[in-house]
Amino acid sequence: MRLTERWPADPSHVGLAAERLRRGGVIAFPTDTLYAVGARASDPAAVQRLYDIKRRPSGQPMVWLVSSRVQVEPFAVVSDAATELMARFWPGPLTLVLPARLPADGPTIAVRAPNHQVALALLRTLGEPIASSSANLAGALPPVDADQVIEGLGDTLDLVLDGGACQIGQPSTILDLTGESPRILRQGAIPRTELITP
Repeated sequence: MRLTERWPADPSHVGLAAERLRRGGVIAFPTDTLYAVGARASDPAAVQRLYDIKRRPSGQPMVWLVSSRVQVEPFAVVSDAATELMARFWPGPLTLVLPARLPADGPTIAVRAPNHQVALALLRTLGEPIASSSANLAGALPPVDADQVIEGLGDTLDLVLDGGACQIGQPSTILDLTGESPRILRQGAIPRTELITP
């Protein structure tokens, strides 16, 4: 039985983890909210493996983690409202659902810049978005440290970057900006009152 590698989240191992992603790997790493499991968003085979590992229904899109708005613009239409929200809450626990530029990506893309130095270093080193979700089986409790990741996903991952416990410990808030008015799809770390005025 193959054992999942567990690496300290120092700069040298972050660089090696980015290389593993480039080679089609699926890895877990810390973010500000929860531990994430991810693959290169531009690698369909790796993204499919990510779905298989999580046992996630194919109709549930992954969130694309990005380092900044710059990594969003080639793939999604960034409105003035989205720009303002990114300036206020990124990096941080806000996921924005935006219209996709490319039909192959579906009609919308959910994007977030995590406020965690390991996750941001990984995204900057990779230089492109990471398709991601919380590092647990679909329906299970999401993990807040590397031990919980390994307990839940066992030996299905290529590696886990261990960056200690997550600071927030709850999911991001998901805000859909593709309709006539903003709509919260999931209430998370940022309360509705900070995002939508009555």
